[in-house]
Amino acid sequence: MNFKKGVDVTSESVWKKNGWYFEATSRDEVMVAIARLGVHSKFSRFAWRGLSNCNYTLTSSLHRSLEARGVNNITEDRLRDEENNILKEARKWGLGLKGGSMVDDLQLLADLQHFGVPTRLIDVTSNPMTALWFACRASRSKGVGGSKRNGKSGVLVALNLSSLYDKEGKAGEEKEEGAVFTTVGDPGETKGDLNHQLQRGLNLNSPFVVSSAIPNSRLKAQEGYFVACKHPTVSTEPLTSLNIDSSIKPNFDIREMLTEKKRRGQPAKIPYLAILIPSNFKEDLNTFLKHTFNRSDRVLFPDYQGFADHYKGIL
Repeated sequence: MNFKKGVDVTSESVWKKNGWYFEATSRDEVMVAIARLGVHSKFSRFAWRGLSNCNYTLTSSLHRSLEARGVNNITEDRLRDEENNILKEARKWGLGLKGGSMVDDLQLLADLQHFGVPTRLIDVTSNPMTALWFACRASRSKGVGGSKRNGKSGVLVALNLSSLYDKEGKAGEEKEEGAVFTTVGDPGETKGDLNHQLQRGLNLNSPFVVSSAIPNSRLKAQEGYFVACKHPTVSTEPLTSLNIDSSIKPNFDIREMLTEKKRRGQPAKIPYLAILIPSNFKEDLNTFLKHTFNRSDRVLFPDYQGFADHYKGIL
């Protein structure tokens, strides 16, 4: 399978900013690029996220919510204040209870995220085919007579989180460092400190991984988890809400890196990669993902809300 010279999917995509992108020119190239990324970065652990519009960024819903309300200078203090208000109000509603006791703040944020409440958590998956399905998902907009595709090119983002798994922080442990946290779903483990896990994550100078101890049906079906981060001091697109070092620039063609043997001078570690997917590939890729990898609305949204959205033509 040969790669052809890349075409410009969208000349203004924010994912071209730092050089870590790959423009697919066929459905086959998308699949090969995913496979070759794993070969090039052997033993790396990637978190995958698919965006239906290649100009979308990795920005938390909490950040977007503040922007929509006219907040221009978004800082960690501002995010934290908003986050604390949301958690406080949610608990006033009686949310975050299990067995008559309260789950920790990270678990409550994960649950709130599921129902569309803005949080700092960013949904990711360990399954690149699931993320690819979201990147190729038919983007729709409401209008007279139903909904329609918007024809936007998508992007499949692979975040290299390998360094975060060097030390894992688990519920109840007192390790000083750790960037992988399992939420406290067992009320007895909170010991009255509902904020402990979240605060440990925010004390890090890097993103941290959040794995739900009591995942809902969607998280299970999508093999999902979350990435979060203390708001970067200098926030830059496309990694708006994540403090990921992308200072190492590729000094060669990414296409060659993904199609040829690793050569001297090429980085052993890829910080992240954005695979840009033209809109005219989406339908073919979705058909392929449905029949070969069993990716569909029914499989990935196995709940009442998923059915309702599908029935109404929103999904």
